[in-house]
Amino acid sequence: MRKRNRTITIRCTDDEYQRIHRKAERHKLSLSDFVLRSAMDKKIIVAEGLNEVAKQQKAIGRNLNQIAMLAHEGRLHSVRLDELIEQHKAVTAAVCDIAKVVK
Repeated sequence: MRKRNRTITIRCTDDEYQRIHRKAERHKLSLSDFVLRSAMDKKIIVAEGLNEVAKQQKAIGRNLNQIAMLAHEGRLHSVRLDELIEQHKAVTAAVCDIAKVVK
């Protein structure tokens, strides 16, 4: 891991200071990371909605696991996966939408 051992001091107005802080907060970055990324011409991307997508993926995985367990126990002989497939399609579409923004 790299060690940041150098300091850069800049002067700005109160308004500039507040604007920079607000932008850093909006991007969910520390002030240092925000200023460094901005100065180094790096893209700053905030992908909203990832927690909800992960939650939905976990729920789909739990459902599939429960179906597999019941099938292995012999308590389940036929399954309609239509609803589960539709949920999976919706979550996959959400992931694709987020990926388009990140590119």
